[in-house]
This record gives sequence, structure tokens and C-alpha cells, in this order.
Amino acid sequence: MLTFIIPVKSQQVSSDWPKFCQLFERTLGSVFNQTDKNYKVVAVCHEIPEIRFKHENLFFVQADFEPPIPRDSESQESLNKRRELDKGKKIELGVEYAQRQFNTDYVMTVDSDDYISKGISAYVNENNGNLPGWYIKNGYIHFEGKNFLFKTYKFSYLCGSSVIVKPELIKYFIGVDSKLYFDHRLKVLGQNISLSELPFSGGIYSMANGENHLMSLTNIKKFNNHNGWMSSEGLRRIYNKFRNYSFRFITPSIRDEFNFY
Repeated sequence: MLTFIIPVKSQQVSSDWPKFCQLFERTLGSVFNQTDKNYKVVAVCHEIPEIRFKHENLFFVQADFEPPIPRDSESQESLNKRRELDKGKKIELGVEYAQRQFNTDYVMTVDSDDYISKGISAYVNENNGNLPGWYIKNGYIHFEGKNFLFKTYKFSYLCGSSVIVKPELIKYFIGVDSKLYFDHRLKVLGQNISLSELPFSGGIYSMANGENHLMSLTNIKKFNNHNGWMSSEGLRRIYNKFRNYSFRFITPSIRDEFNFY
């Protein structure tokens, strides 16, 4: 059995709590669109989001540690580190709960504003065996409000909704990077544990939706325009983007695959 682990930000750090609750409910709609119904969903939060969605396989676990509320005169780097720590600790808490309550075979991390493919639970449950897990190589990027996507083969490097592993292996993702407390970019764990590639597009990374603390619209512009578009570095970034991403219209099949709306 597969358990989806969703770390949920606190109302105390959300810029727009009602909007965040809508994004979270939208993500739940995508997760619960699975074709194989043998799965559980654990959402780890400080405050339970205000949503209408209910399901017998949805479980809320409330964290008892302090949320990353901005401190006076705190640098953005320090705040981002505490936000990443909060997210990572919630993932750990959710995995522990899934092991204890469900004896789950695998866990998948899902960010609270993303979409995932409806075929993930079926694929994982059918291939349940000695494999340590999978990473999502292929997926999409969506800028909130736009009627198109970008397809990418670097999905696991960009998005946290990309790790599917046996629960005892989640420790390998924790505390290995100074900026990402939970490093979802890993494909090899330890010295000899290799993750397999999920053989289909597994998710849609939602960006610039007003609740991304790293990928806000302001930060996206900043990350992509360090020294100006016409500098040698800027031109090289443009070339790499065309090489790594391809434009896609939002088709009915994509809407069905990810319950995307």
C-alpha cells in the first residue's frame, strides 16, 4: 500500500489562508483521483485547513512544534531555512504516522499546492516488491492562471512532489543539504540504493500561486535575471530553458490525468 504525505503550512505564516485552503483542497482532489483506491493520505499541519473535502482515507496529524513565524530583523535566508525545516519535520512526522498506523509499504511526498498523476498508486501497488522506490523525472510546470504548461524532464530536481520510497528510506533525504532540509533531488541513497525512474509524467508543479515561499513570482524573476537577459549568463540560461522545457497546451487528457483545474 502507498501513503501520500502532504506537509501543510501554518495559518500563522500563510499570506492568504482562505486561498491556501483552496489550493490544498485542489491538491486533495488530484491525489484522491487515483485509479487504484488502495492508498492513504496523511496531511501534517499546525491548523487543520478549512475545506469541504472529506474522505475516510484522509488523516490529519497536527504538529506540536512552533511554525516558522518571521522574526524581527531576520534575513530571508534564515527564514527560508526555518520554513524548509518545518516542511521536513512534517514529512518525518507523517511518515512515522503512516508506518505506525498503516504499516505502509511506500510513502510519496506531495506538496500542498501541486497535482499528481492518477496512475501512481496503481503503478506502485502493482510493482510492490524489493524496489526501494522511484523518483519522478518527467512532469509539468504550471504558472497559476495560465492556460499552458511546460513539460520538463527535471521534475524531481525542481519539485518536492516527486519522491516515492519505502518509509524507512526517508531518512536519506533529511539534512543532507544546507538549504533543503528535505532534499527531494536525490536519486541514489547512501552508497548503493538507487531509485528507479517513474515511467510516465507524474506531477504538475504549481508556481507563482501566491503561497509558494521559494517560487513566488518575485523570486522567479530574480532567479532568472541575475545579471540581465543579454549578459552571457542570461543568454546561457535562456538556451538551457529551451533545452530543458517544452511548451504544452492544457488538453482534456492532461485535465483527466491530474484532475487539473
